[in-house]
Amino acid sequence: MIMADVLLFNKWNLSEVTVEDAGLRGQINLKPIIVPRTHGRYATTVFHKNKMCIVERFINRLRVPGHRGKKHQITSGGCPKNT
Repeated sequence: MIMADVLLFNKWNLSEVTVEDAGLRGQINLKPIIVPRTHGRYATTVFHKNKMCIVERFINRLRVPGHRGKKHQITSGGCPKNT
């Protein structure tokens, strides 16, 4: 049986991506997964975010409402539609 490469969202291959910076190599996880969704599994422990796929961390950062990100969401009290 031939194993196919696991593609992110069944489109992109993460095996071609490399991290050149030695300091960031341990913090950026490029483990191949199909759908990057851990449901906050690593949120409670301080240094376990590096186990989360970097694509999921980027997506979670993009999905924050407000012009100042999470801080505006916490202080605005309900995330109004006009931020």
